[in-house]
Amino acid sequence: MSISKEQLEQSFKNKPYVELKDLVQLIEENFGFNVSLQRKDEQLTLTDEQKKRMTSVIFKDEGVLYQLQQAQKDRKEGISTYSDSEEEFAKLLNEVGNEKQCL
Repeated sequence: MSISKEQLEQSFKNKPYVELKDLVQLIEENFGFNVSLQRKDEQLTLTDEQKKRMTSVIFKDEGVLYQLQQAQKDRKEGISTYSDSEEEFAKLLNEVGNEKQCL
């Protein structure tokens, strides 16, 4: 995706300065994206729906599931590499099991 230099100059020809909002508008109008900006120093917060979707994607990944199964096996053999908390580890495995059942 690109625009020509001429198109860029035409978009800003009557402006002594190009402001951030002008660039956002240019991107939205020429490329069809909804643009949302956030300062680098601000923490990103996810909605509950975004968290659920990300969790679903992560736990559909065979590599992730394999690593959790290995961690569970290691835990049973006395090797704790995931977490120092038995309760937190059990909770994670339970959530993964529930997620797999929903698939």
